[in-house]
Amino acid sequence: MSGLSIKDLKVGYGRNEVIHGVDIDVNVGEKVALLGANGAGKSTVLKTISGLLTPTEGTITFDGDEIGGTNPAALVDMGVIQVPEGRRVFPGLNVEDNLKVANYGKSPDLLEEGLETVYKKFPILQERRKQAAGLLSGGQQQMLSLSRAIIAKPKLLLIDEMSLGLAPLLVKEFYEQLGDLFSEDVTLLLVEQNAGLALKYCSRFYVLRNGELVLQSDSANYIDDPTALQSAYLGVDA
Repeated sequence: MSGLSIKDLKVGYGRNEVIHGVDIDVNVGEKVALLGANGAGKSTVLKTISGLLTPTEGTITFDGDEIGGTNPAALVDMGVIQVPEGRRVFPGLNVEDNLKVANYGKSPDLLEEGLETVYKKFPILQERRKQAAGLLSGGQQQMLSLSRAIIAKPKLLLIDEMSLGLAPLLVKEFYEQLGDLFSEDVTLLLVEQNAGLALKYCSRFYVLRNGELVLQSDSANYIDDPTALQSAYLGVDA
């Protein structure tokens, strides 16, 4: 199957297994959300896809290649790019140097093209390109984190908790821009606690609870009443 395919994924920290046999499929160009309460294991799944953790069992394939346990740098070369939870900019580097990091090992021409694109999308980053990234506001740091992903030219994009710590209006604006920031053929797996926003942007979703998938569906089935997901999130009646 083209795109991302995860089968019977199990992941642990030491002897403590936290992901228990998860199956997830995301077709090429599809936008899929991975939902769940805090601590459900969503970020662990993303870290495993991006090579920061190694599966104890199961397979992860992308465009037909097995990538489970692959070195993160090699995955970046394959186009697997993660926008991490909490932005994770390099605070001591200025804005432009943060962006240059995303082009490491690639053509200088691609960097110039990428800088032109992100500065057009986020003019404030061009204005502050020589300012230390640690001095940016939370929203500006999220712009910078997304811009690094743009420059890296993802084929598979993993976004972890984009709404974390940001004002609701700003989060809504970021979601509305995502379709313009990345090409239609980019495969997206989006981790989010804010189900309402995720359902509006993604065509399908999975709900993770205590490391197990408890629900998967088309977003259209729940978009008018995202609170109906409460029982899946928490294991209680909605």
